[in-house]
Amino acid sequence: MDVRSLRYFIAVFEERSLSAAAKRCFVAQPSISTTLSQLEEDLDTKLFVRHSKGVAPTDSGTQLYPHACRLVNEFSNLKDMFRHSDKPLSLSISLAPFLSGTLISQVIKTMLDDIPGLTLSLVDASESADLRFTCDSYIQDDDVFYPLWEDDYVIAMPVGYWLADYSSLSIKQIDKQPFVSRTPCDILESWNFIMQKQGLTTDVRAQVKTEEYALDLVAAGLGISLIPEHSSRGRADVVLRTLNDIQLKRVVGLAHNKDHSFPAYVINTILMTKNTLFNKKAAQKALAHRDPHHFFA
Repeated sequence: MDVRSLRYFIAVFEERSLSAAAKRCFVAQPSISTTLSQLEEDLDTKLFVRHSKGVAPTDSGTQLYPHACRLVNEFSNLKDMFRHSDKPLSLSISLAPFLSGTLISQVIKTMLDDIPGLTLSLVDASESADLRFTCDSYIQDDDVFYPLWEDDYVIAMPVGYWLADYSSLSIKQIDKQPFVSRTPCDILESWNFIMQKQGLTTDVRAQVKTEEYALDLVAAGLGISLIPEHSSRGRADVVLRTLNDIQLKRVVGLAHNKDHSFPAYVINTILMTKNTLFNKKAAQKALAHRDPHHFFA
């Protein structure tokens, strides 16, 4: 498997025709057919089904497509990987409203520090943007997604709340508790499904849009809330407890449309922030075990 075979695969996937893909790639159709057959053999899977009007991708072909686009794009920009351009670069980034700004701010700072001439504009999630901070559950078929960190969902409660006496909680202990809800929330549908399946309810006292507002209301004693673990960092006015019988998590990262290409050093800088974020997250978890009033017991 090489970049040429991936380019041929992308052409066939998008054209839905071997002959049209051959014209697009300026090669003979047998070259396309032979290369695809070799790619299918290398991957040990069928990528297309032939029919009278052309070809249709299999599930494996559909799964491969975004990865192939990303790899070809990265290869095309490989010569720029180790050199920054002095030319000014302006990018817009949108931020999903349900994401906390703590780690996102670290990513943005790293990009501004490490990419000379970069100017970033932060826009609302409803606006068009070059890059989007979002979760894996919101990714579209034509997106390329760069995961940056993973979050476990936990229950946040006021300091001194009776549930804090437990080192971890069962979801059944949440039944009928005063609750601060968030909308939008990337796992709200999963949470509601689990609650309904087990016949549980919460006493929703408030509904807010951001994690910060939810934590402020929790700290004020209005109720408990379902919060991504990293969002409560630096707060001494809330206590977190894991759920021991269900696991809800999200993967947060940057996404962009596959047709929008970026200099390779930009993508490389974004991906390199994962190491920094991982180290900070590990340090915060170590602190959590030393401060039972703030983080997990």
